[in-house]
Amino acid sequence: MTLLDRIFPPTLRSGPFPVHLLPLLIVAYACMMPREFEFSIYTAALFPYRVALILMIPFALVQLARSPVYLSLVDVAAAFMAVWFLVALTQNHTFVFAIEPGASEAVDYFLAYLIGRAFIRTPEDVRLLIKYLIPGLLFIALVMAVESVSQRNILRPILASLLGKSVPQLPDFIRFGFMRASATFQHPIIAGTFLASLLPFAWYATHDNRFRLCAFIGAMSAVFSVSSTAFLALAVGIGMITMDIAQRISRFPVVPIFLSLLALLLGTIKLTYGGGLASFIIRFLTFDSVTGHYRLMIWDFGGAEVAAHPLFGIGLNDWLRPASMPSSTVDSFWLLIAMKYGVPALVAMSIIFIGTLGHLMRAQRIFHPADKNVSKAFLIFILAAILAGFAVHFWETIIAWIMLVIGCAVSLSTQAKVVPTPIVVAPPRRPEALRVAVLAPAA
Repeated sequence: MTLLDRIFPPTLRSGPFPVHLLPLLIVAYACMMPREFEFSIYTAALFPYRVALILMIPFALVQLARSPVYLSLVDVAAAFMAVWFLVALTQNHTFVFAIEPGASEAVDYFLAYLIGRAFIRTPEDVRLLIKYLIPGLLFIALVMAVESVSQRNILRPILASLLGKSVPQLPDFIRFGFMRASATFQHPIIAGTFLASLLPFAWYATHDNRFRLCAFIGAMSAVFSVSSTAFLALAVGIGMITMDIAQRISRFPVVPIFLSLLALLLGTIKLTYGGGLASFIIRFLTFDSVTGHYRLMIWDFGGAEVAAHPLFGIGLNDWLRPASMPSSTVDSFWLLIAMKYGVPALVAMSIIFIGTLGHLMRAQRIFHPADKNVSKAFLIFILAAILAGFAVHFWETIIAWIMLVIGCAVSLSTQAKVVPTPIVVAPPRRPEALRVAVLAPAA
């Protein structure tokens, strides 16, 4: 038996390729591709995933025409965001200046959502999607491990040399003796967040333990990013999976009990720790306390900008802050959305995330028991993304990936039907009884 047969046994590799999922797979793999494959048209940067999104739109529209979906409030919010990006930017800049970044944001958010919305219909579609993503995940996991242990960025510099591009200036920070690896991604935070987000799918979206192990290895390679955001996403995934297992084994209300204990713990810390809860988190739950304090300052001054420009935000303009904060980076997805595009954009994004959670929770009640695990994977994915969004900004590849998965989640959950009650068929009558019934004289 070959190594390939051990990892991907013939029984799992057999069967027709899911052609109906090919556009979705193309976009998902494009999200893993390095930026060295990008090209530009005028001032627009066409990264691989953006090219894939644009090219797959005709296929998505044909699929939606063949298999219509139920309209959701989340769909309305996603379409609103695509329009609002341009509206908000034109209030702060000229239309000519705003059209390129506005269109780029619309592609990253709405087209990614639309692709996910178009091609997923059943839990089996999700299982097949994860199955065919495993080779890419294993490749990225290998690169992450080699780069982190060797403390050298390898893949993207080699690609840049082969393609005649300038060598990228990638972060090479060392933490705990490991370099923060990026592999094919632009930054270790994006790499770690992308990989960690697949942990719940590795556990729930396959019935075969060998596939589960391969997907789990790919997801856990997020640790080589040595990113607190990746560790947070992994912790949420592992914690939720553990509670789900405990719930099924014990039959006790594990989740309510956990939330009650967590609230008690946070309240105790707030009352007893001198610096308060925020200071406790910065001191004990982040890799770098200096970075933690800086993020608190970002919230203070960034929040002031939201209060001063609540409707359309500040667009791409710089935000007011003291000279001690030289960087304009905002390490919070939720805060930056409100700062750039105003409170309406923040409300729309909240509807997208929370509305999707609502659809998935409803689907939990009506899915067949064998398919509930798939919706659990989406639930954990979105909860982790919501929490991670308070500590890091999602941009380019990672926001396209998140919106793609959200589109899949909405499509799966809104297409779910009530499972019909099984029809009980009476056992056949014994031949002797049938013979007696036939020969018996009529009354």
